[in-house]
Amino acid sequence: MSRVWRTWSVLLLFAVGTSLITPLIPIYQDELGFGDTVVTLFMVCYVIGLVPSMLALGQLSDRVGRKPVLLGALAVLAVGQVLLVTEPPLWGVLCARAIQGVATGAFFGTCTAFLVDGAAPERRMFASVLGAISVRLGLGLGPGIGGVLAQYADNPLRLPFELHLVALAVAAGLVFTLPETVTVRSARPLTLRLEVPAAERAVFWRVLVPSGMLFSLFDGVALSLIPVFLVRELGVSNYALVGAAGFLVLVSGAISQILLARLRAPVAIGGGLVWATIASMGVVLAAPSESVALALIAVSVTGAGAGLVFKGGIDLCTQIAPVADRGKLLSSYYVACYLGGFSVPLILVGVLGDLLGLTAALACLSVAAAVGSGWTIFSGLRSLDRLTPALSASGKRGPGVGSIGDDAGSG
Repeated sequence: MSRVWRTWSVLLLFAVGTSLITPLIPIYQDELGFGDTVVTLFMVCYVIGLVPSMLALGQLSDRVGRKPVLLGALAVLAVGQVLLVTEPPLWGVLCARAIQGVATGAFFGTCTAFLVDGAAPERRMFASVLGAISVRLGLGLGPGIGGVLAQYADNPLRLPFELHLVALAVAAGLVFTLPETVTVRSARPLTLRLEVPAAERAVFWRVLVPSGMLFSLFDGVALSLIPVFLVRELGVSNYALVGAAGFLVLVSGAISQILLARLRAPVAIGGGLVWATIASMGVVLAAPSESVALALIAVSVTGAGAGLVFKGGIDLCTQIAPVADRGKLLSSYYVACYLGGFSVPLILVGVLGDLLGLTAALACLSVAAAVGSGWTIFSGLRSLDRLTPALSASGKRGPGVGSIGDDAGSG
């Protein structure tokens, strides 16, 4: 197996375990007794661990190498899975989610950079697309596998995580067989600032941040509240079907990236936002029609659009960043996605679910997404259109790197 495909396997094996919990949320809710707002904390606690880890450890791989960071992340995720195997009370489950977030923050940006680093120069765009696909594919397989185990196996709150511990051991073995790609260590001090090329800060704030926030909010809702929606509003009792929602939203995103891999970043981001926003209304319409099929189809189509948005963002980050900064920049993009979609906006949807009901809350989400998508397309994508020709012609990054915090108010 080639180096790229071994790295891809590691990425896939890791990603599966971070979303196994999705179809189990209604079981936890039934056994532990909590509302929709608490359901969103399954994602929020994940982000609380993820964001500082991404900021600190994404850049750490540029200094100490990719392999030590990857092995450390695999070990940390194993700790979180062991905690879940003990079937802890609510606070323990949320702590385990935070631990999973810490591991994910260290892993995804670093492993995507490792994947691109190991590819030949002419294959790096392929490698960047492969990385984006692998994240969504792995995260999507988690709910699918978790749902099947919850429905048809004993100990649904333990067995999925026990099996994933075995997968993590396999992933660690593969990492040991791979050569290190960072041979020249960065000497810059560690910071907690996000960095992008100075010439492209407007693109980051006008396009990457809002589009990343919207697609991750769709994902966050599908991985937390949609399982509850299926059980409560549509009366679904088969947990394999509940897990299908998380599987479909993420795997359809991976498939759309494969089928439309040649789309330029502006088309992928703009088209994906429109696609996902329109499709999200199908979930809302599934409630009065009592159609589980419509809900799952709408979730799948929404995920396909969200996957295109993610593809566009990853493509742009890969074009901008040289090897020395690739881990930092990719981690910064992941932070923008996770922090934007899996924090306050997601909690607000949960609060609306407790106050108005989940159907009304999901309708509010669709309206807000339409407004945000319109702003991103008509305001932000103009700056991306100016950037794309230069990148396509030269394949080089813009001059200079600076902290986006310096320009947070610009644009």
